[in-house]
Amino acid sequence: MKKSVNIRLDDKNYDLVTDATEEELLNVLNRLQTEYSQIKNIVEEAETDEILLVMLTNALLNEIRSEKIINHLTFKIKSFFSEKEEGKS
Repeated sequence: MKKSVNIRLDDKNYDLVTDATEEELLNVLNRLQTEYSQIKNIVEEAETDEILLVMLTNALLNEIRSEKIINHLTFKIKSFFSEKEEGKS
């Protein structure tokens, strides 16, 4: 079920619609606020949108790195089982 969520960062409000569970939503909101505060403390004069762009860039970079690791591990697992099957023959 989709629900509407309001997030306030500094002087801006953001309305989001999500189907995340309550636990997932709380986790995301906590991480969002923590990372936002950390970046804001480092670069105090940064605008909200600039901080969000940095956060988005970091999230995409982490996703790309995670995909690379998953693909590598998937290849290793497939190779392992392929070698194991060849050994049975």
